[in-house]
Amino acid sequence: MTDFRHEIPMRWADLDSLNHVNNVVYLRYAADARAEIDGLPSGPISSMEIQFKRPILLGTEPVVVTSTVEGDGVSQSISVQGSPHEFATITSRFGGHAPPVEPQQDVHRAELRLRHTDIDDSGEVSAAQAFELFQETRIPYFTTVMPWMRPGGFVVAQLEVRYHRPIVWQTEPLVARAWMSRVGQGSFAAETQLSSGSEVCASSSAVLVGFDAATQTSRKFGEDELAALRAQLA
Repeated sequence: MTDFRHEIPMRWADLDSLNHVNNVVYLRYAADARAEIDGLPSGPISSMEIQFKRPILLGTEPVVVTSTVEGDGVSQSISVQGSPHEFATITSRFGGHAPPVEPQQDVHRAELRLRHTDIDDSGEVSAAQAFELFQETRIPYFTTVMPWMRPGGFVVAQLEVRYHRPIVWQTEPLVARAWMSRVGQGSFAAETQLSSGSEVCASSSAVLVGFDAATQTSRKFGEDELAALRAQLA
């Protein structure tokens, strides 16, 4: 087991509409840190899981990524220099692609076109960029089936992505599928898939929690919200 520590400066472009560091940027911080590590596990990344513990606000202190390499996994803790808090943890598994899965039927479908900038030097969509594609899948799904959802009323607490096969450049759009899988009193789970043709390239599970932007704390759902969310269960 080997530990590595890397400091990464924050940028204005890292922020989202809530003035928090965008969820996808956490993955880029982690990828920047992994790029500096000698002796990463071999093979492609099969899955990544991230837990968001508290939002990062823009500051002058750098983000600190502490990485631990053990076996076929890399565990990373994200903090801010001078802060006692841990803001997120990321676990990446290497060694081969995740087992194939079948496309989910009778769920919300949309098209998602790739950009050339989605493709890295290997000719594939990177693990971190796949998180952005899933974000681009979830948000239109939520705004389509839950138009009552107000901005900032929910935040992502946990994400897992499984990589079943590489996503390479193609002019035809990917098929993005999304559906609700669980609804609780203060959180819900959404599933997404990105497919090329009849094959699922990557799948994702996201847990979102109710959020009060004024107090910057989690909240329980109201009765109307619960009824609307439950109506979307697959």
